Amino acid sequence: MGKKLFGTILIYFLSVTLSYSLELNAKEFGESIKIGKTKTKEYIITNNSELKKEYYFSATNKNVKILPKGFRLDPFEKRKIKISVKAQKKGKQKYYLEIKEIIREQKKNTVNVNKLFRIKQEYIGI
Repeated sequence: MGKKLFGTILIYFLSVTLSYSLELNAKEFGESIKIGKTKTKEYIITNNSELKKEYYFSATNKNVKILPKGFRLDPFEKRKIKISVKAQKKGKQKYYLEIKEIIREQKKNTVNVNKLFRIKQEYIGI
């Protein structure tokens, strides 16, 4: 019983720790855009860890542009990115916002895991 409980607590701790090291202030683009027009939305990325990290941004749709393409964040630092979407056709369009997180700093007794977050996004061409 003791080993099983310890394993459960350890797995829970690891999942909570890894899940919240990156914070994005909004999770959806979710805008209606006239065909041929562009809408831009600003997001705030927060490094909620005690490690320095690098973040790189991309999208799986050529009509989506992200600026800047990447940056470094110190522990608990925040920075803005802008996502611009140009609607090319009518209807609901889907893409993934991809955020690559790279840890460049080693701390004693920690395990560093580089991650790729894929966040499903939508917009509507009108």
